[in-house]
Amino acid sequence: MHWCSSVSNSPSLDLAIEDVTREISKKLGNNKPDLGLVFISSHHSSSYEEITEKIKEKINCEFILGCSGSGVIGEGKEFEYLPGVSLTVASLPNVTLKPFHFTQDILPNPDESPDAWKESVDVLDDDPKTIILFPDPFSIRTEYVLDGLDFAFPNTKIIGALASGGNKPGDNALFVNGETYSKGCSGVVISGDFELDILVAQSCRPIGEPMIVTQSNNNVINELDSDLPIVAIKKLYDELPEDEKGIMNNALQIGILMDRLGDIDDEITYMIRNISSIDKDTGSITIGESITDGQVVQFHLRDSGAAQEELKKMLTEYKINDDQIIKSTLMFSSVGRGKYLLGESHHDINLYKNIIDNNSPITGFFSNGEISPIGDRTYLHGYT
Repeated sequence: MHWCSSVSNSPSLDLAIEDVTREISKKLGNNKPDLGLVFISSHHSSSYEEITEKIKEKINCEFILGCSGSGVIGEGKEFEYLPGVSLTVASLPNVTLKPFHFTQDILPNPDESPDAWKESVDVLDDDPKTIILFPDPFSIRTEYVLDGLDFAFPNTKIIGALASGGNKPGDNALFVNGETYSKGCSGVVISGDFELDILVAQSCRPIGEPMIVTQSNNNVINELDSDLPIVAIKKLYDELPEDEKGIMNNALQIGILMDRLGDIDDEITYMIRNISSIDKDTGSITIGESITDGQVVQFHLRDSGAAQEELKKMLTEYKINDDQIIKSTLMFSSVGRGKYLLGESHHDINLYKNIIDNNSPITGFFSNGEISPIGDRTYLHGYT
C-alpha cells in the first residue's frame, strides 16, 4: 500500500492541477494508482465538469472521486475560502474498490431489507471494511442514508463529509469516475486489506453535571432529573463566571451520552447536538436529535479553547502499535471551525502533524458536516 498527496492554491485551475499531478507522479514512482480523492474549492466552480478528466490525463488512476469545498486541506496547509486543489492518490493491492453515486429518489424505504440498501451501493455479497461518503446537503437526507447503510453494513466503518462551497441547490459538485454531479451522494466502498482509525473532535467542553431525561417527545426534552430544562439552564448560567456567560448565550450545546468510541477512548463519549429552541412558556428545549426517556445528557459549551484542547488531548492519547504505520490521513473540518473558531490558520493540521505524524500524506477539505461513528452508529456532526 502506498499513498501520496499534494495541494496547490494557484488561482489557475490548470496550473493547480499541473502542480498537484506533477508532485503526485513523482511520489508515486512505479506504484499503480488505484484510488484518487480530490477536493476542489468553489473558486473553480466554472470548471467542475473538467476536473477529473484533467487529472486522469496526467495520472492514469483507475478511480477518482471527491467533491467541492469552501476550502481545501493538504500537506500542512489549510486554505479556507481560498482557491485550492487537494489530491491524494493510493496504490492499494489486495483491496477492492466500488465507487458509486445515488440520489434520494432511488433509495429504499425505511422498512425495506438490508439487501435493498446494499443494492444502492452495488455491494450485495460483501462485508466491506469502509465506506466513504460525500453527500450534497441540498439534495439528499444524509441522516436517512446513514441509518440505512448502518442497517445494511453493521460492521463497516462509515466516514465522510458533506460537500460545501455552494450557496444554493446545484452549486456543489460531486466527482465519480469522470462524471460530475450536482446532487445526490458520491462515495466508495472499500473491501480487503484496509484498516481505518477514526478520531472525532467535537469542539466542546462539558458544564454542570450529567442529567437523566425524565420526560421527552421525539426531539423535545420536557424534563431533566424531573425538573424543567429551562431551570437547569438558568442554574448553570448563574454558576458560570462572568466571562463565560456571554459564551453560553451564543454557544450552548447538549451532549447525549453514547457508547465509547473504540478502545482509544477511555472516557465517556457524548454526541453533541444544537439546542434549536427554548420554550419559555413550557420550560422545554428542542434539540437536533431524537431523544428518549432514560437517556443521559449534559450541557456543553462550544468555544475556541475547548476546540483546541479537545483535539490536542485526543491526538496525544491516540496510540499506534509498534507494528503499525500511518499510510495516509483524511481530515474533514467543519466550515465553522478553522480560523473562524480557532483564531488562526492551519491550526488543526499543524497540531496533527506535530503530535501524530509529520511525514504521512494528508488531504481533506472544509465541509458542511462531518460523518463518523460514535458507538455502534454513524452520525452527521457539525463543528467537528
